[in-house]
Amino acid sequence: MKKFILILSVIFLIHTASAQLYIAPGADLRLAGNVQVTLQNTDLINDGAISVPATGRFIFNGNGNNQISGASVPYFSELEIAKTGTGLLTLANDIRVAGKILFTSNLIDMGNFYIDLGSTGYLDGEDENSRITATGTGEVLSTVTLNAPSGANPGNLGAVITSSQNLGSTVIQRGHQSQVNTHGTGSSILRYYDITPSNNTGLNATLRIYYFDAEKNNLDENTFELFKSDDNVNWTNVGQSARNTSMNYTEQTGLNSFSRWTLSNAAAALPVTGLKLSGQWKNGAAWLEWITQTEYHNSHFNVERKYEDDLNFFIVGRKNSAHPGGNSNTLTTYHWLDHPLSNKGPVQYRIQQQSLDGATAYSNIIAIRPDVNSQFIVSMYPTLHVKDGIYLKTGGLQVEKMHVRIVDMSGRLMMTREMNYQSGWLKLPQLAGGAYKVSIKSGDHHWEGSFVKD
Repeated sequence: MKKFILILSVIFLIHTASAQLYIAPGADLRLAGNVQVTLQNTDLINDGAISVPATGRFIFNGNGNNQISGASVPYFSELEIAKTGTGLLTLANDIRVAGKILFTSNLIDMGNFYIDLGSTGYLDGEDENSRITATGTGEVLSTVTLNAPSGANPGNLGAVITSSQNLGSTVIQRGHQSQVNTHGTGSSILRYYDITPSNNTGLNATLRIYYFDAEKNNLDENTFELFKSDDNVNWTNVGQSARNTSMNYTEQTGLNSFSRWTLSNAAAALPVTGLKLSGQWKNGAAWLEWITQTEYHNSHFNVERKYEDDLNFFIVGRKNSAHPGGNSNTLTTYHWLDHPLSNKGPVQYRIQQQSLDGATAYSNIIAIRPDVNSQFIVSMYPTLHVKDGIYLKTGGLQVEKMHVRIVDMSGRLMMTREMNYQSGWLKLPQLAGGAYKVSIKSGDHHWEGSFVKD
């Protein structure tokens, strides 16, 4: 009786202004035989279960926007998108499709959810005007066994794989976000693939990536090349061996492994990938080293430095790209020697990369601490919850006396004292709770810090 009432509810609901097919918790919607459920301008909310035979089909049509949602993942045999006008089908939950998704008209927007085709599902008739897209992180995936595949296109997802090797069980995931690097720059087509085979070494594979014109993301398809990433932020241009702008594909041969793949071009791709800075204090100077994994139209690097009392970084050097035209697919190492003031405490550095078109990106920030013997004041503590005094740790300079000055945040003098140049506690006068600045001088040596009094 519960199933019968549910079907009556469907007939009623699809004629209401905000139509819904609602499957309540504990309810099971079962289709028998070659049954088609047509949801015209109707949402599907599944909090129960859907049982569909191999020939059963859900059809979403009408000119309105509708969605699939609910607490339970619906399991379809076949699903057809046949919206008209600007009608759109969106996902507010994952779905599973064991048979086919038939594209008659308009789009399916996955949002942040998944379409799982399993090992038997596939896309049928996807084209420029009727296809899967995603305004979020949603992906459509297929899981198949690929043994010496020749032109295999699992799930008709548009990633065509050829290899003389057995890849074994392989998961192909297709997403629709433009890919960027670790600095948030660069762009790709609005399509990428995560390809994860059980055997992922020595494949000598060919990968062909198809795309729609609507996914080109304002990039020139005449210069498309394949890009790969092992961590989804650092990208390598692997080039292309074939490109067909009429059939909308680009491919490359001789690929030894799979990971994340997309299409882009050198002009829009990441100017520099894998930019990482390191350094150390050595022989009275800061020795800097940075590496790049790839470079595209890279002009130069600016070395930027910041002392503790600086508000901003300042350019202290420039290093041009080591490669003609600023292009490289190999690991490159750069070095720089800087002589900062050793009496100003730890020094921060970063590298600003600038491409030929003026775009910039930055490396990580590192801090280098000069040798204690070359510092005027090494540290002061505590700096928070200060009670009666602060400890000043001095360096190894040939200095006899130092002059300590403490002011409040309005600049009013709270304390001044001359001390021997040696580490020790400085007893504070009676101070109200709040923040204070400390200035220590001795000849040309100068240090500044601050603390907060309870």
